[in-house]
Amino acid sequence: MSRRCRPASLKKIVDTLLSGLSSDIDEQRDVSCLALKAVASEMPVDLSHLSQILDNILTKLFAILTKSNPPIDAQLASELLHIITDIFTRFPDLLSSSNTLRSTCLTSLVTILTTSRTSIRKRAVPALSALVITNPLLFDDELRKQLSSGLKDNGESGSTWAAVLTSLARSADAGKVGEMISQGEIVDALLAQAANPEQNERVEGALTAVEVLILRCPTEITPYIPLILQRSLELVKYDPNYVELDEEDVDMEDEAEEDDYEDEAYLDDEDASWKVRRSAAKTLVAIIGTRIELLSQLYQSAASILISRFSEREESVRIEILTAMETLLKQTITGKNAELASAGRNKRKRSEEMDQDSAPEDNIIAHLKNCLPNLLRGILKQLSSKSNQTRQECFVLLRYVTDALDGGLVNDSSEICRAAVSVLTSAETSTTSSLSIAALSFLSTFFRHHSPRIYGNSLNDLVPAIERCMKEKLQRISFEAFTAASALAKSIHPLGTSSPSLANYSGSVKSLFKASTDVLADTTVDGEVRERALDTLGNLLVHEGDLFSDSYETCLPLISARLQTETTALTAVQVIGRIAESPLCKGPVFEDWLRAVLPEVVVALRRSRRASGKSAEFACLRNVLSRVGSTLSPDAATELINELQTSLDSPQALSIVALILSNQPACRPAVDSQILHQVYELIKTPALNPLLADALSAFFGAYVDGDPDGATRLVPTLIDNLGKSTAIPDASRGGTASYATTAKCIATVAEHAQGERAGVLSQLVKTISSSKSSEAPTYLALRSIGEIGRMSDLSDETGLFDRVLSFFTSDSEELRSAAAYAAGNIAVGSPDIFLPLISKNLNGASDETSRLLLLHALKECILHTRTSDLEVLADSLWTSLLESGTSTSKTSSKGTSASKELGDDGQRNVKAACIGKLTTTAPARFLPRLQELLRSTPQDRAIVAAAVRYTFIDTSSSYDELIAPLIVEFLSLMHDENLIVRRLSLASLNAAIQNKPHLIIDRLAALQPLLYAETVVRPELQREVTMGPFKLIEDEGLENRKTAYETMYTLLGTCFTKVDLPTFTDRVLAAIRDVNEVKVLGLMLLLRLGQLSPASVVPRLDDVTDAFRDIMKDVQVKDDTVKQDLERKGESTSDLQRRSNDGG
Repeated sequence: MSRRCRPASLKKIVDTLLSGLSSDIDEQRDVSCLALKAVASEMPVDLSHLSQILDNILTKLFAILTKSNPPIDAQLASELLHIITDIFTRFPDLLSSSNTLRSTCLTSLVTILTTSRTSIRKRAVPALSALVITNPLLFDDELRKQLSSGLKDNGESGSTWAAVLTSLARSADAGKVGEMISQGEIVDALLAQAANPEQNERVEGALTAVEVLILRCPTEITPYIPLILQRSLELVKYDPNYVELDEEDVDMEDEAEEDDYEDEAYLDDEDASWKVRRSAAKTLVAIIGTRIELLSQLYQSAASILISRFSEREESVRIEILTAMETLLKQTITGKNAELASAGRNKRKRSEEMDQDSAPEDNIIAHLKNCLPNLLRGILKQLSSKSNQTRQECFVLLRYVTDALDGGLVNDSSEICRAAVSVLTSAETSTTSSLSIAALSFLSTFFRHHSPRIYGNSLNDLVPAIERCMKEKLQRISFEAFTAASALAKSIHPLGTSSPSLANYSGSVKSLFKASTDVLADTTVDGEVRERALDTLGNLLVHEGDLFSDSYETCLPLISARLQTETTALTAVQVIGRIAESPLCKGPVFEDWLRAVLPEVVVALRRSRRASGKSAEFACLRNVLSRVGSTLSPDAATELINELQTSLDSPQALSIVALILSNQPACRPAVDSQILHQVYELIKTPALNPLLADALSAFFGAYVDGDPDGATRLVPTLIDNLGKSTAIPDASRGGTASYATTAKCIATVAEHAQGERAGVLSQLVKTISSSKSSEAPTYLALRSIGEIGRMSDLSDETGLFDRVLSFFTSDSEELRSAAAYAAGNIAVGSPDIFLPLISKNLNGASDETSRLLLLHALKECILHTRTSDLEVLADSLWTSLLESGTSTSKTSSKGTSASKELGDDGQRNVKAACIGKLTTTAPARFLPRLQELLRSTPQDRAIVAAAVRYTFIDTSSSYDELIAPLIVEFLSLMHDENLIVRRLSLASLNAAIQNKPHLIIDRLAALQPLLYAETVVRPELQREVTMGPFKLIEDEGLENRKTAYETMYTLLGTCFTKVDLPTFTDRVLAAIRDVNEVKVLGLMLLLRLGQLSPASVVPRLDDVTDAFRDIMKDVQVKDDTVKQDLERKGESTSDLQRRSNDGG
């Protein structure tokens, strides 16, 4: 009725219901309350006279709630407050427009919070929070002072205001709460409330508020973390009914004398101290989950106390304590992975140092090893607990310990294995599925990180237990059982190692083999379970295949049969590929089976419709063909060639054709008739995939190897394949891409047919020397000469280099570019002769065009020349690079914009690449010179910023010690006054983080503020531009922000332990509110950050709900909406849903 009736009628209904609330008859009062609740939730928001109706409802309800005599029933008060909360939430605009009503509501709620009974006060908290959330001005104007003073109250009022603070901090007002924290108005008062643990409810409320503040206001709460940590560790031990363990005595040597709370089954209904311990444990979980930078400190101060409380008598508290330990281990694994990532590539010396026992004091793995004995004792004790949830959490802890230490359970393996067997052989497996899954998941990790000598004595018990679970009806259990069996197979005999003790475990392995084949052969078993059995069988054959040679005739057909089923075909293909690669599977039966199954794999390749590609099928084919080798029959090879012709647009398919051609030359006629014409068409494909171009080159190499004399026929065919056009096609028709691919193929043909190389080169030289040659043939010849020159020494070709340089003055831009490419690559083949010539010409260049072309030639040569050859000429090249274009920089510096001030981008980038390469060639010589340029002109600083990036891209460790002290100085260009210099420096930081994180990680404290500063939107860099009827905002700072966020994404992958998570998270959330290009990066960052530190992200997702909503509405679908906008909306929506689901 309330949806459709007239305003006057609705007003009468509301008046009647309000009068019913004051009735002395309970039934009438309850019915009126329920009806009014329905009216409040269904009233239209656009109803006329709505403000009068709401004013009437709120006034009457608050009058009833604040009436002191007689006191209101608690249940009725709760319902009325629920109605008020609904009104605040549904009609925020009407409340905002009435200052009187808003003030009345606030005053009444504050009165209820200070005078009513406890149960009513608790229900008034969400009502007040809803009022403040929908009317933010109330927080600043009236509530802030009351909140600050209320928290200092020593009575129940203080606890009530702590609950109010908790509710506000969980809402969109977290930022304002953070301001109060920064001003010192909150945390001290909350810690004071938690001072007396005997006041259980008060302490619980205070710690709950602190927990929320840690999650929602991470930046502002940071200075208080040490105090909060200390207080939480004290309270988590608070148990007045038992003698507490001494804080120093945590070695658990007298374990037998400790109280086993669970066995004593202590019960005390009046003891509520567990609330204090549980809230303290939750606070510890929040600290551990969001403060990865404090890992070392947490191990020193918190780990031993958490372990000592594993025997907590209250299960809910015990689970929270185990969760805290689990979080600590998760953070340890994350930190370990970050340390490994930051150890640097090609850092052999560093790796050797890390392998030594002298681990640094702050190494988190060293801290874990120190507390490992006590930790395992505590876990083993709880594995005998009567609580399934406790035992499940213990197996989770064991799994994380094993992952973190890559083992570590040597001394206690027998007892742990017995506990796992006890769980898996329990008659109640179906009713304790989560426990069984946890145990199996642990065993998978355990086998992966331990050798058979550790658990060998327990295999007789473990294997039957795993087999029992493999046949379990519950899918999740059987899945984990097959995973554990696969891990066991890999552990017993890892590939590439000798295992003399394999015979000792052959019985267990054969038992797993039989169980896997039984499940795979059973047609009554679910298809997904049989797929897992297939994968396990494959792992057994790969790692212990020589044990089953007598069973090949029965087990191999089971694998082949799965190729016929579409749902298991992919797994079957992967298994076939793996066992074909295994050296342990051998013998005539196996070889015959491989040849027989090859056509079936090809059929699976043809049937595959996966959008992600067919890499598994191609990998399988390659492994099988490599194993079969020359025994592949000509007919089978020809059939394979025919099947592969439909997949030639894939690099893997072309490489397989080349492999077949090498193994079976008799299939060459099939290649000529079925493949070659398609290959020629592929060469002409615009914007060809570089991997496919490499595959084409490899194909022609294999083709010429079979007939070297055919090179003279093949090269003209490749040239004619491009057509008779005299001009190079424009970009809309593919441009020069097909010419570049053809040139690469011609060079490969010449390289593989050395006897014909001179003839091929002579033909190309003749083309560029003829005055009648048109643009297209000349371009192809120049590119081909460059490709050949990179592989061979062409210094004997008299006049060739000068002829190539003569094209620098051509009217065709494409010919000039090809000439620069050719000159640079000719110099690669003979740098001692041609590099000085390029440098000399560069110094004498009289125009910008020639200078730029010579720079490109120099870049080609420097980037592809051996370091030993470059060292001799490095000084002269350095001088040429810095002196070229000096006059231009002086004139261009008069420009006003950042880009004009720095001159030509093309020249700068080429110079930077060359200077970066020279710097890595002789770092001791050139790093000081780069350092001097930091105090030079903006143009030189831009070159330095870009050159440093190329220096970091070089993954060699030879110059790390020289550049390490200069990193902060070089990267301080992120604070340069020039916008482009800052962007180039950001790109250099990105390269350093990605390629040399070990040099960056200890300097992030100085670099992170500069990085985050570039993510801030700067209004002074934005300007409005009128384009016809439209007005657009041009943002010169956009590229800098994009580069900064890209750098932040890289930072997560290699230096996560040193990231300032609160500030980092703030900037990620800010990206969600930026323009579309930045939003995409923000969503990627949000997903990755949510995976690494969910405790930092999930509590703050409410802050970006409005931004998420805007993204979903970014493109309004109309009748005239274009396809591109629809696709963009679909991509944005699906991307956002993935991030939201992962965050949740």
